[in-house]
This record gives sequence, C-alpha cells and structure tokens, in this order.
Amino acid sequence: MSTPPPIVYKTVHQIRFAQLDPYQHMGTEHYGGYFVEHRMIGLRENLGWDLKTLGTLPFEVWIKRMEIDFLRPVVGDQVITITSFVREFRGSESHIELSMADSSGKNVSRCMMIVACVDKKTMRPMDWQPDVMAMFFEKPKD
Repeated sequence: MSTPPPIVYKTVHQIRFAQLDPYQHMGTEHYGGYFVEHRMIGLRENLGWDLKTLGTLPFEVWIKRMEIDFLRPVVGDQVITITSFVREFRGSESHIELSMADSSGKNVSRCMMIVACVDKKTMRPMDWQPDVMAMFFEKPKD
C-alpha cells in the first residue's frame, strides 16, 4: 500500500522594510522566521491548531533543526510564496520540505525543517501517532 500524497500548505507574504539590510536585501535571519510562520499559519488553517488548541494537545512540537539554502536575493516589497509538506515521519521526527518562491515561481530559498514530537507529561520525544500523521496526507479514496 502506497502512502497518499502529502497536503501542501501555501502562504503569501510581502517583505517589509524593517527586514532589509543596507543593500535592500532581506537579512538572512528573517528567512527562518518566514518558514516558521508559514508552518504555524498552515497548522491553523488546515488542522485548526491555533495557539489555544496547541495548548490542549497531549504533545508539543519543537523545531529540532532547520537547514536553509539561499538561492536568490529577496528584496523589499517583494511578494513571496512559501509552500511546504511533510515528506516523512521517522519516530519522533517529522521531516518537512519548504520552498520560497518569487512572483514568477522561481525558488529563492529552500528549507528542510525537522520537527520533534514531545510528550507534554514527560518532556521526552515520543513517536508521532498514526492518527496525527494521517492529518498531513490526503485522505485515501475508497
């Protein structure tokens, strides 16, 4: 049995003046913020996991690692589109692929994000539960 296709999250953002360096490029420290914000918007819009709901879940999600590739400069007032999906789950880790594209669809940055699932009671990593993992993939057709 094959894994169903992942659900792709998509958000659109406009680069703000306060994020620019002296060359009018977005500072490197802001890329990670956009990728994290994108995922949080996606969880809220696709799963209903707003901040209040996240507080009621029996687990927490922690970003364990982010690897960002900077492909092309991003400049002030530029509109970017970020897309992402869960590539796979490995025990307590979810491996998420993200891409940031300009208005023509060219990638300007890529990111691999590893998110850990942590048991709230023990504060130790726990395996992602099958019912939660299923929420990140298209529902199989009968």
